[in-house]
Amino acid sequence: MEVSSQSNKDTIFFTNGTMVIGEIKKIRLGVMTFDPDDANDITVQLRKLKSIRAVSTVFRIETTEHRVYFGQLVPHSIDHFVRLIGSDTTIFHMESITDLYPYRKTFAQRFSGSVGLGFSYTRSSDFGQLNFNGKVNYLSSKDEISFSTSGIYSITDTSFSRDREDLTVIYNHYFSPKWFSTSFFSYQKNLELGLDRRYQEGLGIGNKFLTSRRVYSWVASGIVLNQEKNTENVSSGTLAEIFGQFQFNFFRFTKPEINFVLKETFYYSLSQSGRFRNDGETKLTWKIINDLDLSLTLYNNYDSKPPIADSRTFDFGIVFGLSYSF
Repeated sequence: MEVSSQSNKDTIFFTNGTMVIGEIKKIRLGVMTFDPDDANDITVQLRKLKSIRAVSTVFRIETTEHRVYFGQLVPHSIDHFVRLIGSDTTIFHMESITDLYPYRKTFAQRFSGSVGLGFSYTRSSDFGQLNFNGKVNYLSSKDEISFSTSGIYSITDTSFSRDREDLTVIYNHYFSPKWFSTSFFSYQKNLELGLDRRYQEGLGIGNKFLTSRRVYSWVASGIVLNQEKNTENVSSGTLAEIFGQFQFNFFRFTKPEINFVLKETFYYSLSQSGRFRNDGETKLTWKIINDLDLSLTLYNNYDSKPPIADSRTFDFGIVFGLSYSF
């Protein structure tokens, strides 16, 4: 099948014989976002497609074999396989595509993210707790930028307390599909551990050592600098630490559609003898309807030498919420 014999519209071919014409917005971990002509966007699992024809523009394609391609896709004679036309000509199984997006699309179309909110209240104690979280990602051919924030707040009839806050900006530059450099800035607040605020700046290197159709995982390590102030308004100056990070992601796109993320970061102090810290989060997300998810998050924080000596060394919590993805 030659590209010149077809229109410039993208086409997806289902295993049941149905054909839909429109525009491919993106493919992410086995799920395609597609804009049909004269209809709203739909999401399609790649396993339900017989083939793809994507010639509307040049696409950036990343596969489970840790390869990155730039080009267009046309159907292959074997079901569930596609042929790449571009600087490289190759054939691969559609479900091996982990990421695909129009490389020549506008800057704004490379963003994705989510925002979530939860609230609980008991009348007997006149106590309420508000939690929120948000995340925005930007992805180009070799660069990835993410912004994430979360907070937990306690509310009574006479007070409002900022119990826990996190804000992180991360920039990753990929030297190859596996190896990347990472730099980040973060802000933290945790009253349970006696921490009024911590600013943190870090540099490191990472490796995305596992990528498959349902799982990807990476590790990173480097050095961070911290500036802390405890709840008694005493500042620490600049403190240096070595960090190690691990993240595991599991996705299931058959019903129930779930997303499981485990992330743990460990810190060993170079400025304070014997100080060891750990920040972690385990999150399970269940898709209720398109773009609306129910989430359950377990967070954990440990500090062997918290900013205030008589503060707790360990903090954890469970957060329920609804989130909207875009």
